[in-house]
Amino acid sequence: MTTKNKAVIALILSITGWSLSPIFIRYLKEAYDPYTQSGVRYIGSILFLLPYSYFIYREELLKAFRKPVPTLLLSFINVIMQSLWTLGIYYSTASLGQILVKIQIPIVAILSFIVFKEERDIIRSWRFLVGSIFALIGSILLVYEPSALSALPKLYLATICLFLSALLWGVYSVYGKHTVAHTLHPIPMFAVISIYTTVGLLVLGYFIGEPDKLLSASVNTWAIAIFSGILPIAIAHSAFHYSQKYLGSAFTNTMLTLTPLTTHAMALIIWRDEALNFIQWIGTAILLTGCTMVLWAKSANNNI
Repeated sequence: MTTKNKAVIALILSITGWSLSPIFIRYLKEAYDPYTQSGVRYIGSILFLLPYSYFIYREELLKAFRKPVPTLLLSFINVIMQSLWTLGIYYSTASLGQILVKIQIPIVAILSFIVFKEERDIIRSWRFLVGSIFALIGSILLVYEPSALSALPKLYLATICLFLSALLWGVYSVYGKHTVAHTLHPIPMFAVISIYTTVGLLVLGYFIGEPDKLLSASVNTWAIAIFSGILPIAIAHSAFHYSQKYLGSAFTNTMLTLTPLTTHAMALIIWRDEALNFIQWIGTAILLTGCTMVLWAKSANNNI
């Protein structure tokens, strides 16, 4: 199997994993506060990635520990980014949050154009530009609720938090690609990031969350929380960094606009009260058209 084919599989794993995250978060929201829940789920990532990296990528894992600057910086960005996202959702709505953070797509494209010369040709492509706009519009329509935007003028704090979260995601993505391209293997790198991120999130949970819920959660809830850290966090993040390395940051992030669509598809299977309305069906069509154009642009540049 070629490296590019592996990168495509990695991208599919990222989309699938991050599509599952909202489902697990929704299931666990009554058991933990958002900070503690994220910390517990990251424990699952550690329990999976650390032994896997030790036995498969031992030297690369030791190298990741010996080079704390990129892993600590990426972990710090990750903790702050997730905290800002949590605050943004707390002071707004989930749908508004999903809409505002879509600004991360042009942010990543701009940063990638500046930092990575190998990505400039595809970003300049009219197919990529039009497809990205379509994907952005389609993903917004998928999560849009009529009441969301009407509240926007009053939600200054939420808007700032969500915008900063999107900006930090752009930095995380671009710096993550730079790190795996020149310094660290993505799997052991994220194993170490998971450790530092878990500590940061649990510290936040202790001071501003509800740490008592850790003791009151049932064994089954703990098991589900730990399990939810495997595919949606450990595998999805590692696969994302791998995909970025070989397919490009701008392309990978644009294709991640498929995540809300796959989340809806999974939710339709799990919960009877989930359904796509007329606007969401239009958004689905626009999103798929946009992603097809982005794939066309990638193919035209002989990159996939």
